Amino acid sequence: MPARALRLGLVAVDRTTDALTLLGLVAMVLVVSWQVFARFVLGFTPGWASELALLLLCWLAFLGIAKGIREHSHIAVGFVVDRLPRPVRNVAIRIAPALMVAFGCYLVVQGGEFTRLMMHSTLPGTGLPTSVQYAAMPVAGVLIAVYSVLQLFGRIPLDPPDPAPASETPGSGRAGEGDDR
Repeated sequence: MPARALRLGLVAVDRTTDALTLLGLVAMVLVVSWQVFARFVLGFTPGWASELALLLLCWLAFLGIAKGIREHSHIAVGFVVDRLPRPVRNVAIRIAPALMVAFGCYLVVQGGEFTRLMMHSTLPGTGLPTSVQYAAMPVAGVLIAVYSVLQLFGRIPLDPPDPAPASETPGSGRAGEGDDR
């Protein structure tokens, strides 16, 4: 029962994160579109628009980092690790989630401190507390730490399967050539 509850909880967190990220992206496109329309057609620039777009971009970036950890889509990590000799690559694949847990905890601690320190200042264009901007750090830190701990304990695969290029078909003899895996 606990494994099933963990899976259901993780699915709920994943879907919520994905929905908020999509909603934030749509909101950012609308805000920037309004800003451009207002500037070039109506002749004025709303003061809140660029500030809100930057706020949304901050949240999208940090939630994107967490999603990248979850889906193994950070190109820089794969770019380096895929070029290592197999024994070193296996060690790196095992160490990476532990390093990501540390990074997630760092974001929680430092982002939490920034958020706390900025609670009493406001953003000039929107009037929102500045802490809203910094809160993206600890939220993403928690997600990164959770996804990385799940990778450490085998609940999320450490090394996702590589998709075969379209030109390689089963039995073509090309798959695996020059591959040291």
